[in-house]
Amino acid sequence: MLSNHRGRLISIEGINGVGKSYLTDALIAAATERGQRPPHVIEEFSRRTGSTTDLGRRLLHILIDAADGEYFLRGGFPRSETLLLLAIKMHDYEAALPALLAGHTVIEGRSIHTTAVYQSLLLEPDDNTAAARVGKILHDASRWRPLPDLTIVITDDVQAAIERAEARDGRRFTDEQCGLLRRAAPLFERLATTAPDRVRVLDRREHDTAALVDTITSWIADTPAHLFEGPATTSVR
Repeated sequence: MLSNHRGRLISIEGINGVGKSYLTDALIAAATERGQRPPHVIEEFSRRTGSTTDLGRRLLHILIDAADGEYFLRGGFPRSETLLLLAIKMHDYEAALPALLAGHTVIEGRSIHTTAVYQSLLLEPDDNTAAARVGKILHDASRWRPLPDLTIVITDDVQAAIERAEARDGRRFTDEQCGLLRRAAPLFERLATTAPDRVRVLDRREHDTAALVDTITSWIADTPAHLFEGPATTSVR
């Protein structure tokens, strides 16, 4: 008989270059070394290359083509692009449902919070109105799929994160793109003040990798399992 509890849905968020993928990989390696079942991972967009056989990848490639490779997938239609990005995250959730219903922990390499933060900045020229827009996007998204049970925002010195992302991707950010990342960093941290029960901030400057992984592992273990009640049961405070 299947339990009516599902596995934990965890997201790792933060600006480009803070080390989200690096820490997720370290988390999986640590679980494997301990003989534990590693989490199921929904890869972030930058890691989705190659095959376009599933709907999420097809939608992503449409956005990439329309934006002509622009780093933040801007093709000149920010509202349409926001809806397409949310559609991809809806597809990610549906694709992860079998793992969740089997009781597995699922980690999203960036969830709808990243879409909400970046698209709000693109839609709103003022940071205060952008912060309000973040809440609106999350609220609308939660009508279709649950927000993560736990969101971990990774922070770092913004300039260090920018340089790390540039070295990883082999290309430089423009001054305007650097400005967008600097505006995004405090919006990510602000998520924890609006939903402290489900969003936590982890500053990678304060710990080595092993300590960061131990902290994330502990936070995930302390996150309660949830009843499976459908996508529209989670609201934004």
